[in-house]
Amino acid sequence: MTQSKNLILNELLSVDGGIIKTETLNKNGFTSRDINHLLREGVLEKIKQGHFIGKDWDVSDMGIVAKLIPMGVLCLFSAIEHYELATVNPSEICVALPRGVTCPTLPSNLFVQIYHMTSRHFEAGITEVVAGRAIVRMYDIEKTVCDCFKYDNEVEKGIALEVLKNFMAKGNYNIQKLLEYAKLLGKKKIIYPYVEALI
Repeated sequence: MTQSKNLILNELLSVDGGIIKTETLNKNGFTSRDINHLLREGVLEKIKQGHFIGKDWDVSDMGIVAKLIPMGVLCLFSAIEHYELATVNPSEICVALPRGVTCPTLPSNLFVQIYHMTSRHFEAGITEVVAGRAIVRMYDIEKTVCDCFKYDNEVEKGIALEVLKNFMAKGNYNIQKLLEYAKLLGKKKIIYPYVEALI
């Protein structure tokens, strides 16, 4: 491997948050032989067919999942943990996908729970946040709160109320946005009385 190729590889990994695809490597002049050499030398590590992670990149599982499921949006317990809304320690990464979209095959060491949503519910509240060294798609904090009440089979009522209380306690909340999401998800009648009591 030439020094120039090493520089190119580092630049590509920086752009992609430490994860890179075979297609990207090929477009930038890396042959199959080059890739095999990088794998043997431990510069790259294969995470699934056609996807690699840089040796010196400490990419979280959340960041890896976000790259492997580009259409997905991190939600529910993953978002609750990120926003520090409740004392949860999720064993799975929660990802939303539109109904009808199949989740790509993932490595066996990644534990992911998929939630299929209607297009209206799926598209509402998508934002980007920094998780470790990766930029990932995640629902904003107000949508996350409302999702806890929408998916009441998944999120216990006690946790949903803890999430709402901690959201209100942060002080920089957007009540109007929260109630708009609550209406969209058909949960305004449930959420509004709690909000009134906490204001």
